[in-house]
Amino acid sequence: MRPTTLALILALAALTGCSTTQRVTLAKATPSKSIVSVAPAHEDSTGVDMKANLVTALQNEGLTVKAPVPAATRTQADVDAIVAYSDVWRWDIVMYIRSISVNMYDAQNGDLLVSGEWNDSALHGFRNAKETLTGLVSEMVSTLRKATKAAGPAPVAAATTP
Repeated sequence: MRPTTLALILALAALTGCSTTQRVTLAKATPSKSIVSVAPAHEDSTGVDMKANLVTALQNEGLTVKAPVPAATRTQADVDAIVAYSDVWRWDIVMYIRSISVNMYDAQNGDLLVSGEWNDSALHGFRNAKETLTGLVSEMVSTLRKATKAAGPAPVAAATTP
């Protein structure tokens, strides 16, 4: 194999290996009303800094963040949505974020509204976890708002006259 071919293959492998993936999926259930208030539901292992980062990301989207609820909570009377969050960190000279998972549930009935997944590649980078989480939450809320707006208000039954 020629040295230039080998160099090209190695360069492409390095570029591919350093990529990340982010996927936001709108669930079949869309809310009948806009999401205004949320309650975070963190995994027990979530660090204090990432809990604060999630709250900040949600507030940046104009959402009112209420007190956290236990991780398995899916319904809550005083909020519009429950935001379940988990992350995975790994060690390589320093800690780095490996993956983030965020799911938003309708707090009235527990239906999944939107989910977001972010993953770093095997040849990871040392990403800024706060910026990564903020970008994921922003895309999720934007996707949900577009779906809510497209669904429009619930149809009103026509009045009949006797």
